[in-house]
Amino acid sequence: MGFTVLIVDDELMPRTVLCRRLPWAGLGVSRVEQASDGEEGLEQARQCRPDIVISDIKMPRKNGLEMAAAVREFLPACQFVFLSGYSDKEYLKGAIRVKAASYVEKPIDLEEIEGVLHGVLEELQAQAGPDPRRVFFRGTGEAGSPLNDRLFSGGKSRISELDRLIKHQKRPEAEAALRRLEEEMFRCEGTDPEYLRHVYCQIVFLFLAAAESHNITTVTEKTDFLLYTAARQETLAQLWEALWQTEREYFAVAEPQDMDVPARVERYLEQRYPDSGLTIQQMAADLGFAHTYLCAAYKKSCGKTINQRLTELRLQHAKELLVRSRQKLYEVANAVGYGDGKYFVKLFTRETGLSPRQYRARHCHEE
Repeated sequence: MGFTVLIVDDELMPRTVLCRRLPWAGLGVSRVEQASDGEEGLEQARQCRPDIVISDIKMPRKNGLEMAAAVREFLPACQFVFLSGYSDKEYLKGAIRVKAASYVEKPIDLEEIEGVLHGVLEELQAQAGPDPRRVFFRGTGEAGSPLNDRLFSGGKSRISELDRLIKHQKRPEAEAALRRLEEEMFRCEGTDPEYLRHVYCQIVFLFLAAAESHNITTVTEKTDFLLYTAARQETLAQLWEALWQTEREYFAVAEPQDMDVPARVERYLEQRYPDSGLTIQQMAADLGFAHTYLCAAYKKSCGKTINQRLTELRLQHAKELLVRSRQKLYEVANAVGYGDGKYFVKLFTRETGLSPRQYRARHCHEE
């Protein structure tokens, strides 16, 4: 979260020193404004809505204590740090009355000011809760390396190209284009999450329009969910989870139906793997095959059973979620079709040689 600080002092030198010599970015401050007296400080506060005001006490027109009392009327949570070359007890009493965060005597000691600001900003951060942008991009509000300032620029041409690929049922090319968009979005942490939600909706509209033209009800029936519920998910990983599910459901029906058994099984599994109740018997019925024939034909062609392939697919998607999101292990398990979190951990460890936690720790920097 980027905080705003307002510095109010009728002397130019203290304002300049504070503005230029304090490590504002390292403190988590993204905006620093100035005012030359209490009256101007009050007007600036109305405009920039500061989180912290660093102010001299004795100033012309309106002193720091009078300004603080007025600012508190419309910014009750604003914190004040007073500077003064006067150790008069009346000023100290006034600072206490307006509930100042600290009172620092001049001449300015930058280390002392920085220490005071660290404490005030930590308290403000705790009150504000996790940074929504950090949660959106990284799936967690916990402190970590700073978010980068790269901006995403999807561009109309890329959306138009994706539209063409979807309409012409060019699945491999469409998936490649989506993957590039996904990777770029995760890299551009300086982007407003609302803008990326807008891009998400644009992509959803492409699938909805194509699905309507092909009468693919498994997609069109989810219109409200995709545009109003899924679009408000708090993380980027959740948005892409909804997009990939929509892509699978669309192409599962839109692709030509004269596919051989392995291809039809693969398409079905891609669409249904998150379903923990999925059974081979139900798959056979949905695909129009006898259960025994489907299993035998698939194994003969692929050298593995359908259940083995389903496990591979689920673990593949689990690995992606472990690296790309900060979902809890039981949430990852549920997302890939395992209702029992303990069984998922045991299976993942057996098949990969690493527990889910170890896998996440080893690969978390690859994205």
